[in-house]
Amino acid sequence: MRQHGDSGDNIFRASRIELPFDFLTFKSRDRTLPSETYKHTMTYFIADAISLLSIHKPILFGVFVGLWAYVVGYLDKDAQFFFLKRQMWNAIHLSVGTLAWFLVLIIPLFWVGLPLALVMIIGTLVGYHFYRNTEVNPKDRWRMSLDSFRARWDDAQAQRQQARATVIIKGQDGQPVEIPTGEDPLVPVYEALSNLLDFALPRRADRIDMVADANHTTLSVYIDGLKYPQTKLDPRVGLGLIDFLKKHAGMDVDNRRKKQTGQLNLIISELGKQKLELTSIGSTKDMNLNIIINPQNRTSIKFEKLGLLDVQNTSLIPSLDDNLRSVLVVCPPGHGMTSTLHSIIERHDPYTQNIMTLEHEVTHEMEGVTHNKIQLGTDAPPIAQQLRTTLLREPRVVLIGNLTDGDTAKLIPDHVLDMRFYIGIRQTDTFTALRAWIQAIGDKGKAAQSLNCIIAQRLVRKLCLTCREPYQPDANMLKKLNFSTDNVQEFYKHSGQVLVKDEPQPCPHCMGLGYFGRVGIFEVMVFDDESCDMVAAGQLDKLRSHMRKNKMYYLQEAALTRVVEGVTSISEITRVLVSSNPAKKTARKGNGK
Repeated sequence: MRQHGDSGDNIFRASRIELPFDFLTFKSRDRTLPSETYKHTMTYFIADAISLLSIHKPILFGVFVGLWAYVVGYLDKDAQFFFLKRQMWNAIHLSVGTLAWFLVLIIPLFWVGLPLALVMIIGTLVGYHFYRNTEVNPKDRWRMSLDSFRARWDDAQAQRQQARATVIIKGQDGQPVEIPTGEDPLVPVYEALSNLLDFALPRRADRIDMVADANHTTLSVYIDGLKYPQTKLDPRVGLGLIDFLKKHAGMDVDNRRKKQTGQLNLIISELGKQKLELTSIGSTKDMNLNIIINPQNRTSIKFEKLGLLDVQNTSLIPSLDDNLRSVLVVCPPGHGMTSTLHSIIERHDPYTQNIMTLEHEVTHEMEGVTHNKIQLGTDAPPIAQQLRTTLLREPRVVLIGNLTDGDTAKLIPDHVLDMRFYIGIRQTDTFTALRAWIQAIGDKGKAAQSLNCIIAQRLVRKLCLTCREPYQPDANMLKKLNFSTDNVQEFYKHSGQVLVKDEPQPCPHCMGLGYFGRVGIFEVMVFDDESCDMVAAGQLDKLRSHMRKNKMYYLQEAALTRVVEGVTSISEITRVLVSSNPAKKTARKGNGK
């Protein structure tokens, strides 16, 4: 190294190291040195130059600086949260840290400078620790113990688990429910819930049923009206899952027998906010929990979207616009009777017409419509009396959600020339409903004069347009279905798979189900004067021929039309029409099929 003046200051240059001897002559610039001294001096400076090229020392230095920066950032947030002297401690940390890392750079021996720097930095951290513990509440103090470290580790692990969770439950206070971790007995319960919802919600499920007994817990997910059984749970896990959901839905966990209702809000990864409506009831044998998913989405479908064929709309709409007499909407449970009734009601203007409903359950409140829930129980008045009370308020349009007794039906014929009735009946088709209507009224003439039309319906699943597969239908099958091979070139069937690089993969649109959504198929019977006379005379066979002349489509014909259009499949309409027709099922059993 060079000496500058008399001060004796050493100046380090990063660009080169100047040696105090001549490499060629091995002579000092001031005096000649002994040869042995030349050797030792040269060896020292060459070794020092090589140490500057070390790889692990800069890496180690960078790691410690990064850790220091992370800790200082954490302490800054901590001081801000507890309103401590944030600026003062930031200045202390930065000043001591800058001096410490500078010492590492200027001290020639790295393994001396680094420990010295760490001692300085750790000293400031310990100082902040003691200062902090004198300023915060006892429960918020840091403790230098293994238990305290474990507690903070568990908290950090819980926070990471919360961040990775696919299902986040909101409690009654609106705050996220802590996700169980480690040895918590609720861990398998939460895993079962996550697996259940991860299957149900992406596939647009609308209902989940849980039944827990002494042996196992049965789980069923309903998607587009079809039941998808899930893996059964151990009885302890299943009952724990029911209690877990009831607790956070604000229900009484200890009361397992009484019918209870509650609501639960969730946040699902990639799906956002979800709402569950829970109903629980128990007995001596089992515990049942019914979950309706996103009940706010159960709104009426627009009339144009119901699925009526064009030819059916042509005859039905003038009848609906008549605004007198009764319209019967007919179908088995689970096939959209309420939705159809509501969609027809919404064709009326509630601000120019007084519209009232009488329903067992108000699933969808329509703007401007007066909804009346049927009172049930031993102390409740008869439903006929409740309808009579409603009629005293002089409505222009009346909806009866589900007609269940003859006394209520007998009140309707006396008012059909002053108002329009929309009535739901649990029957299978239009002719079966007509016979039930005549029997309920008790007078064929009154029954005939009170009718405007009957609409029977079913809901069938729609084929997924992304993965449906075309195929050539069998000629014999087409002949049985009354189709010509010249007019029908292909049908479609469900698949649930798509090809990705020539490899079959689950369809991303329907999630491998092969179907997506549902559509209605209808049987529409519109009454004119001639058909009313046939009903009054009890000539139902003659009525059937009359309706066929008026181009009435039966349910099966409407369904096959949707098959030809590629909307649904043969297997789907067979499943729906057979499973929802008790008479056909009885006949099949009687024939041994």
